[in-house]
Formats: sequence, C-alpha cells, structure tokens
Amino acid sequence: MKRSYLENWISHHPDAIHADAQSLLDRCEIETRDHARKDAWMHAKEIAERSLHRFEERFGYPASDTFVAREVCHEVARELKHHEPRPEGLGTGDWLNQLLLDALDPSARAMLLEWLDELVEQEEHSTWLEIVRFTDQHARTLIREGHLTDQCEWDLDHTYPLVAVGIVKKLIEEFEAHADLATANDEAIMH
Repeated sequence: MKRSYLENWISHHPDAIHADAQSLLDRCEIETRDHARKDAWMHAKEIAERSLHRFEERFGYPASDTFVAREVCHEVARELKHHEPRPEGLGTGDWLNQLLLDALDPSARAMLLEWLDELVEQEEHSTWLEIVRFTDQHARTLIREGHLTDQCEWDLDHTYPLVAVGIVKKLIEEFEAHADLATANDEAIMH
C-alpha cells in the first residue's frame, strides 16, 4: 500500500484520526524506517558474531592482513546474503509511540499498521542489500585507510584466524555504530 492511498483513505474518513494526519504519518514513517534499519544492522551483527566464534576456535598459518580481510569480508557478506531477515508483521505496533496509535480509531489503526508492515519490509530489504555491499567492500576501506598491511609476519600473532577475528570485530563495531545511528534518529524524533 502506498502512502498516498492511506492519505486518500484518511481524507475520506476525517473522524478516524484525532491528530494532524500528515504529522502523524511522517512520524510513523520515520520511526518505522529507523526501527527496520536498526533491526537489520543488529541481525547482521548477530551473524558476524557467529562468524567470530568460528574463527576463534581455529588454528591457522600466518597470513597478511589484506589477504585475510578480503577473504573474511567476502565470506561474511556471502553469509549475510543468505540470511536476510524476514520481518514479521507489526501486529500492535508495540515499538511505535503509543500516543500516535491512541490518536487513531481502530479502522485507521488497522490501515496504518498495514501500510507500516509493507514499509518495514521494504526498508529492511533495502538496508540488508546495503549491509551486504558494505560488508563486501569493508576490506577495501580498511586497506585504503591504511589499517592493514600486505606483510606476512611469521609469528603466532599473525595467523589467519587471529587476523580474521580482528577483522570481524571491526565489522561488528561498524554494525553496532550503524544500529546506534538508527536509534539516535528514533530518540531525536521522540523529543
């Protein structure tokens, strides 16, 4: 359902909403998009944490940072591609501001939640594609910014699994930062 359809429905049912319709829809749309983005980044973090545990349990040979970063980022991106979250319906919209929902009659609330269900699915899908691209390209970013070297050190501190753990931890930090950014948007909206 497009927002224009919902706006049209509201214009024909003015008694179903007890607030400024445009402001309410704007706020619900922003909260929904931010919520979907945060959930997607947190889901990616969980998948990266599982990868982290796999690398922590391995023994390996020495390898250069750049080599490991390219392989690990690509591997995590491939795993993310196969584990895209499927958002469930919003149901009662528990995470939405209750004052927004209280401004709607039951019929308007049902219409709003139907629209938001579709919106969250679209936003989460587009965010997931962004996450997969970001993860696959993260090695290039780390290399370009000079965080990694091409040198292969023959010591036990530079084995493939240990370097991989460091790379995945950086990915997890990035995923958390993106999720926090969505949360910051939510908090700015609320106040």
